[in-house]
Amino acid sequence: MASVWSGKVPTITSMEVQVRSSIVLAHGDPNTEPREVPLTIFDRFACDIHIAVLYAFTPPTPSNANIVEGLSETLAHFPMLTAQFGHDRGGRPCLLVGGGGGGALVVEATVSSTLAEHMPLEPSPDLLLLHPPTEDAAHLLHVQLNRFQCGGLVVGLSAHHKVADGQSMSAFLVAWGQAVRGVSVDPLPLHDRSWLKPRVPPRCEFQHWGLDFMPIPPRDDEFASHNNFVEPSRITNILLRYSSEFITGKLKAETKAKYTTFETLLAHVWRKITAARGLEGREETTIRVTVNGRRRLNPPVPDHYFGNLVLNAYPRSTAEMLARGGLEEAAKVVHEAIARTSGDYVQSMVDLGDMYGDEELVPVYGTEGNVLSPLVDAESWLRLRFEDVDFGGGGKLCAFLPTWVPLEGLVIFIPAVGDGGGIDVMVSLLREHAEVLKRISHSLN
Repeated sequence: MASVWSGKVPTITSMEVQVRSSIVLAHGDPNTEPREVPLTIFDRFACDIHIAVLYAFTPPTPSNANIVEGLSETLAHFPMLTAQFGHDRGGRPCLLVGGGGGGALVVEATVSSTLAEHMPLEPSPDLLLLHPPTEDAAHLLHVQLNRFQCGGLVVGLSAHHKVADGQSMSAFLVAWGQAVRGVSVDPLPLHDRSWLKPRVPPRCEFQHWGLDFMPIPPRDDEFASHNNFVEPSRITNILLRYSSEFITGKLKAETKAKYTTFETLLAHVWRKITAARGLEGREETTIRVTVNGRRRLNPPVPDHYFGNLVLNAYPRSTAEMLARGGLEEAAKVVHEAIARTSGDYVQSMVDLGDMYGDEELVPVYGTEGNVLSPLVDAESWLRLRFEDVDFGGGGKLCAFLPTWVPLEGLVIFIPAVGDGGGIDVMVSLLREHAEVLKRISHSLN
């Protein structure tokens, strides 16, 4: 995910949230030296921000005390989440695990309204009230337990992306639910980073400079070329809901079911965003889509590896081709780009980390502003396990959604919660483009 503009978003709130208490859960011994855990190349590739997500549960739910107790037990298995950033003796960035610092921030809050008044959960600046501020955060993990008048609960959780990717955080949340329910955490997270071995000798077989990382040394014009800012109030978030019937009966029928559900829907949304932005002719547009590298490496890295192991594929086209070529052609472009992100490409990234680990590596998106157009930054949460989070008590997960993000061009695919299935797509665009997208989002033209 690209860097998020840190400007304040003006908001007229309709949700009254009162913070009642805050504590820091720490598992380190202040009388011992912290353990140094070097950041991998994939940790360094991750964006330098907290990612905040909200999980809404219907009543009845366990007490805050039980949830916090379960969190404390779970963090013992996930010590990276209570670590601090630092540098090892060789000067490379690392996590400092244990010792007297770090910890996880836990906030308890109440909301004056009922959860039902805010359902279905929709993007809104109000969502920022349901988790601790992510700017200049002192801790790598933040949790806010928001109790509504009806007994409903929204858990606002944010974690620093350089500690863990989406798959790792979904595993943490499922484990937290297991601990609250009194179930043994299974599977336990894998912290063994020796799975990411460089070849001997290491070699970079692909062009990562300028695509994944800024060139070393950077060219004078590199930073200016990507730095496009607007007032955050000009950007809005919308949620597009696509039913299973629409995806299967309409979109996949258009592509003769040649491509995956994600590839097909991403291609459809890409075409609609391109039209909504008013791009045309030979203007080039690119998707930066995250790809899980665990199963691409040889040997594959177990799914329960904790940390970051994602990189990007880069489907490219012109506005004209997307308009004239139809959905099938766009889905083909997406499919082929993802396929090119092979095990060899992932291994090349591992080797790059070994060859250039002493350098100050800057991901390309670390230089971008809050407007990505004509780029689309696409994240898929479809194969993660966020919807499996269960704290017990009889209540059920009824919604989960990323927080309000004023980053034009960000697109997140989320499995719809409930029996009907389908996929929700959160899209962040300039307001005038979002209005157009809402009108054409389900058009097959």
